[in-house]
Amino acid sequence: MKNILVPLIFLLLACGNERKIMFQAMDFHCIDSCIQNNNITVFCYIDSADCTVCSMQWLNLWLHYLNELKKYDTGIALIVNNTDEYVVKNYLTHLQLDFPVVFDKSSMIKQKNAIVLNHHSIFAVNENKEVVWLGSPIKNEDTWNLFIKMLQRHSKTI
Repeated sequence: MKNILVPLIFLLLACGNERKIMFQAMDFHCIDSCIQNNNITVFCYIDSADCTVCSMQWLNLWLHYLNELKKYDTGIALIVNNTDEYVVKNYLTHLQLDFPVVFDKSSMIKQKNAIVLNHHSIFAVNENKEVVWLGSPIKNEDTWNLFIKMLQRHSKTI
């Protein structure tokens, strides 16, 4: 059932232009800079109320996909709901990841984007801040293939 849900949500988003889900990030200039440098930006929202490192352990899975994402001018950025910037930056250094990080200390991003973040911690937006993907594309090969097709449709480079 989970394997069907992600593609179904993606198809619903891709089919109808009448109801677009927009990513709201007012007053967060670093988010705007992440978006403007990419065709698509994948945001990983990490709500690390308890153990920051525990909630970030899955990030190393992205290492296998970085070269492919670069082909489509796709970036990855993190939004972390945590005030301990030192722990987050150290862990990213340990993983050798240089993803941009936005700290959502007041949970404002989470509140403004409740429609997306209540059910998914990974979503992708285009240059217009329209949500074009919900859910993790790296969970299985079929989902990854759908994600690549979406990137190809949005790509300006290939």
